[in-house]
Amino acid sequence: MKLTLVSIGINSHLDMSLRGVEAARNAEQVYAEMYTMKMDTTLGELEELAGQQVIPLPRGGMEEQGEVLINAAKEMDVAVLVGGDALSATTHISLLLDARKEGVETEVIHGSSIFTSITDTGLSIYKFGKTVTVPFPEKGPVDSVLRTLQENREYGNHTLMLLDLNMDENRYLGINEAIKQLFETEKFSRDTLLIGVARLGSMFPTIKADAAEALSQYDFGGSPHALIAPGRLHFLEEDALETLAGCPRKVIDAHEVQSEIDRLIAKYTQGCRKVLEEIKNKELPVTITEGQVKEMIEHTERYLDDAEYYKTDQKGVALTSVAYAEGILDALNLLGLVEFEW
Repeated sequence: MKLTLVSIGINSHLDMSLRGVEAARNAEQVYAEMYTMKMDTTLGELEELAGQQVIPLPRGGMEEQGEVLINAAKEMDVAVLVGGDALSATTHISLLLDARKEGVETEVIHGSSIFTSITDTGLSIYKFGKTVTVPFPEKGPVDSVLRTLQENREYGNHTLMLLDLNMDENRYLGINEAIKQLFETEKFSRDTLLIGVARLGSMFPTIKADAAEALSQYDFGGSPHALIAPGRLHFLEEDALETLAGCPRKVIDAHEVQSEIDRLIAKYTQGCRKVLEEIKNKELPVTITEGQVKEMIEHTERYLDDAEYYKTDQKGVALTSVAYAEGILDALNLLGLVEFEW
């Protein structure tokens, strides 16, 4: 006896693998959970594919009826059809764990999902960071979205933003409304490069990249929608956004992802070099060995050179080097050997 999670795929029953179809047809009882995403399929089409009755699980069925599914799987082979990929939701993983603990054999048949289909944009799947969901406006602010964007930006990663849905009300958050929510925080630049995707995996998907302001006015058509905020772009990714997503070249060229560490390195390096130029143009106090002061200034310059050398791959080293440079200049100032203001 076995419990099998069968992935339907990203768009419709036509995306289900042959292995998934076989599992559904061989099962003694088949359920379907279709509340986690919008799909272009019906219960009747799933039943035709499975060759038998398919029992729809109510909203929250996996959580509330997990025990029922597991008990049934102790007596017969049970298949649960799931939209997208079966293990994209933590609820489904919990069901597997509970089944295993009850001694029930389990199997997972994977399928296509938003997490793989986003590569239609031309972005590398390896460069995506944490995924976040943009909620409906009435659910509260988008603080968690902004935090996730910042966290991913620190490492130059892309961010996939899923958009909220309510299947009971047939309501789906659209790209335009999601961008509007980001603008309302006044912490999200209207010049930010974004990619909007709609109906990925269908016969008529829409993929469009542009500055957030322009994208907020674009008509993406029917749901489901999702947003992507690119991180650092490889030249092939840039070419893909221009070719596959119609992104204006000027928007790509203006795209710059700067982490907080990058910002600090740039800020303090610039400040230190400005002070160094001021010092070099002033007469140094000869009574306290001008040569020694110049040596310290040269030492400061070496630290700044190190900071710029390491800022790409070893940010911690770069920031530390800038801190050392700033420390030397502060010491010279405190000792009265030079005079300047930050």
